[in-house]
Amino acid sequence: MHRLTHFCILPIALLLACLMIMLPHSASFAQGMDHGAMTAAPSAPPSVGQMLFDKIHQLIGTWDAPLGSDVITDVFQPFAIDTAILGEEWLNGKQITSTVFYIVNGELRADHYCDYLNQPRYTAVPSMDPDVIDFQFREATNLDAHPKHFHGTTWKIVDTTHLTQDWFVMGGNKPVSLAHMEFVKRPQSASASPGNTASKN
Repeated sequence: MHRLTHFCILPIALLLACLMIMLPHSASFAQGMDHGAMTAAPSAPPSVGQMLFDKIHQLIGTWDAPLGSDVITDVFQPFAIDTAILGEEWLNGKQITSTVFYIVNGELRADHYCDYLNQPRYTAVPSMDPDVIDFQFREATNLDAHPKHFHGTTWKIVDTTHLTQDWFVMGGNKPVSLAHMEFVKRPQSASASPGNTASKN
């Protein structure tokens, strides 16, 4: 029994000796590490929807487009902690439509509350032209009672003060008709009130 105890203690003693030798080297290695060289994993690139939302975000402010003898006005403003944008259309001092822009699962969506008394909903897709946002029809409510609707719209951000919109009308007397508008952004000091406007219908 004495000899067995001797052989059991010997490996333990050797293990402790090895640990005592390795411990200072481990500490010096840890001290010598350059923690500044450690970088976090790169963040994921923004989704297509986020990139398109950022383009809509550039429109925040008040825009006017001549239409016949009158003017139509669009007003864009962020809400919900800047996670959505409200676009309002004004005619003769009265709001006539609203569009809400927001992101769902990496897609930019737009819900349009229309003066045609229906509510088309769109999904935005990028265009071959990086300055164009193509809003494609996804679904709509109240089309049974009010079939005439805007089936899609394409917006071109020409520069920081110029925007064009093409709205494609379906469900009316014509198979397809187009409303084209060319907007100019008001100076910030003049953006408080929408003013007098005209309808795009």
